[in-house]
Amino acid sequence: MNKHRKILFLRVSFWVGAVIDGLVAIQLLLPEFWASFNGLTTYKPNESLNFSLGIASALMWGWTALLIWADRKPLERKAILLLTTFPVIFGMILNNAYAATVGLVNLQSILPTLALQCFLAALFTFSYLNARTEK
Repeated sequence: MNKHRKILFLRVSFWVGAVIDGLVAIQLLLPEFWASFNGLTTYKPNESLNFSLGIASALMWGWTALLIWADRKPLERKAILLLTTFPVIFGMILNNAYAATVGLVNLQSILPTLALQCFLAALFTFSYLNARTEK
């Protein structure tokens, strides 16, 4: 694959990640929507949870900015894709699996999210490995 195509894969990865992170950051600011979207069966809104979701939203905004920043110099910053995959995406996958295992969420309700997370992990890993020899 030529260098321009490798850069294109990196840029697509950075922007897909940034858009999804931005959407999740917004979702985290709307606790009822977040709970509904994630299929939480026992959601009870309270200030502690809202506080935690606010922190999570701020972190998602930060990661959104990080991915956009990485796009400015995609070859030099390609390792951001690995940091996004391990531990961020895999941590979210494990968290979703835990939530389904303990009955907090219905597995079928989070399957689309898990599928998206697996797709992102595959895309980011491919894009990084594809461009790892480029400088």
